[in-house]
Amino acid sequence: MPTDDIGFRIRMLSNLINRRINQMIAEEETSLTAHQSWVLNYITHHTGQEIMQRDIEKQFSIRRSTASHMLQLMEKNGYISRVPVPKDARMKKLVITEKGMEAQVRMNDRIRRFENMLQSDMPTQELEYLKLLLKKLENNIL
Repeated sequence: MPTDDIGFRIRMLSNLINRRINQMIAEEETSLTAHQSWVLNYITHHTGQEIMQRDIEKQFSIRRSTASHMLQLMEKNGYISRVPVPKDARMKKLVITEKGMEAQVRMNDRIRRFENMLQSDMPTQELEYLKLLLKKLENNIL
């Protein structure tokens, strides 16, 4: 497989990003990953809405089993709770706990610093074009 293939380069970059951001997060939160931090951020920014596991699956393009495992760990570690929905007791909405809110605030700062590092030395016009290209690649897959 040629190492200049787009899919290969994106996968390699994804691995580097995950490794680096998880290192930054682990400096403060030993039981939280970057993905979990992004989930906390998503839940926080959708306060007042009923966020279910399927919303996480869709938003983060992950399988049901992956979302289920991640949310179980987050609940076990006290970052979220799953609350039955009155209209359907089988469904559980995701609610961020106080511990989760505190972690989300701390992790937002680390993620923002990581984003600044990632985007350093890139002019705004290039960043906008990169976002456009990434969206096109995503649409080609969907």
